[in-house]
Amino acid sequence: MRGIGCCIALVAGTLVIAPTTDAVTFGADLGRPADNTYACSDFGGGPTCSAESSNPYTGENGFPPVGTGVVTQVRVKVGPVTGPMQIVVEQALRQDNPGDPGHPIYACCTAIDASGVFTPRPNAVTAINVNLPVRQDLTPNGNGVYVDQHLSLSVLSANVPIPASSDQNASVGLWFPAWHVGDERAGSYGTAGADILFNADWQASGAGFSGGGSPVALAGRSARVSGGQAVIELTCNLSKTCKGKLTLADQQAIVAPPFGPDVAPPFSAGKRAKTYGSARFRIKPRQTEAVTAKLKGPGKHLLDDRPKAKVWGNVQLEDSSALAASFRVQLER
Repeated sequence: MRGIGCCIALVAGTLVIAPTTDAVTFGADLGRPADNTYACSDFGGGPTCSAESSNPYTGENGFPPVGTGVVTQVRVKVGPVTGPMQIVVEQALRQDNPGDPGHPIYACCTAIDASGVFTPRPNAVTAINVNLPVRQDLTPNGNGVYVDQHLSLSVLSANVPIPASSDQNASVGLWFPAWHVGDERAGSYGTAGADILFNADWQASGAGFSGGGSPVALAGRSARVSGGQAVIELTCNLSKTCKGKLTLADQQAIVAPPFGPDVAPPFSAGKRAKTYGSARFRIKPRQTEAVTAKLKGPGKHLLDDRPKAKVWGNVQLEDSSALAASFRVQLER
């Protein structure tokens, strides 16, 4: 098969502007035949893989609508041979490239969430209920970076064909081995000639960085300060435990890798950030918990002469070098 650049093709995929209400379906046309017979192992990368596709002629791809929302159901079509599979949420970052307009800088990818493992029925379309927050930016943040979260399908057993339908207009990206949540990789195996046979329902969940498309979200807009500590409620939107660090500062951190788990997120170039406090956290999947941040330095005196003050909360997860969330939170006495 002819090799192509997977990630460039995916960036060029059609972005859907979502209505404010009701579910939106995106992905492949499941009226197509499931005629692919190639398994992950046939490409020489190993017995398991994750697959995604983009068809510029039909607009079929794994990109959700623009905005923040939740994928509530996924449907997968397979042929006569089936096996265990999983839907994965990948996160990529992109930035406009003034030196080459129309060809943005694209950093791909990190696996940030996944459904449970399921086995589709043979020769049928199988529907799987899921709860996968996703985010697709139409405009960049203050640092010029867009967040792109999209879906891929993992095939978790050797000799099980990748659910796909032949189409020479479509491009395919394969990741070996199949994604595990927390994996970070640069570039997939690119090929052509098939649409990966899954689609999904997406429901809008409101706008904002800290909304449904972020792994960790702010639950409420204010935090009580007492005894030099700020108590902030955070929600883990992932299907696994969210472990990481919350840093309170006077600036939004840059949403771009790389930085390690013990290094504070970088801030805008040329600006010296004030750090007001920080806290480590461990939040159970889909749960909301209170996180206590110890204030230090200038953070101890933020409320000396006023009853409240707004700061930035920047969140980094232990298993990822990308910023997980950034939001404004109001500290109150």
